[in-house]
Amino acid sequence: MSESWRDGRSKEPDLTANIYAYDTSTGWSGVCAIATKNLLQAADIMHGSNSMRNAALSFAHVELLRASDGMATGSAEAARRAMVLSMYYIAQSQSLKVVHSRYGSVRGHWLSLLYQFQKGQTMIRPVFRSDIIGNQPMSKAMLKQWADEVLQEDKSTTDSGLSRQLRVGNALVLATKKTSQLNS
Repeated sequence: MSESWRDGRSKEPDLTANIYAYDTSTGWSGVCAIATKNLLQAADIMHGSNSMRNAALSFAHVELLRASDGMATGSAEAARRAMVLSMYYIAQSQSLKVVHSRYGSVRGHWLSLLYQFQKGQTMIRPVFRSDIIGNQPMSKAMLKQWADEVLQEDKSTTDSGLSRQLRVGNALVLATKKTSQLNS
């Protein structure tokens, strides 16, 4: 797990978009930092091709699941793949388009929050937080707190994808304290 976390930390001044992945079922997390121009370039690539967009979405789910199921602990490459695909997932999201049009920038903190359900489905929720908290990557504790806040918000918002799944009886798998501590 440590490889999936520390590899993303960078002090480069042009790396102003921090990308995080967090799996609510295991507590696994990863981080990387990229230049905002590269995130926008990825968005342009995704916008131009439905097949590339669909492939990125599919691969993002698969790689995040692999990483969170423990493969990333043994392989820095698995963690890297998960983080690159998280970046592409965010790049294709409506959230990125809204943030860019509203603020004129994508600078800040981006989260791919992975929800896993007991029936086997997964859902990735892209989330943005401005860099008002600073441009350095968040600590694991801050990231967990942010993920928990988004989870609670999604549960209580009636039109969120998560609340729709819960209403139809698709129970969410959540990390136990023991699981979270093993993945810390």
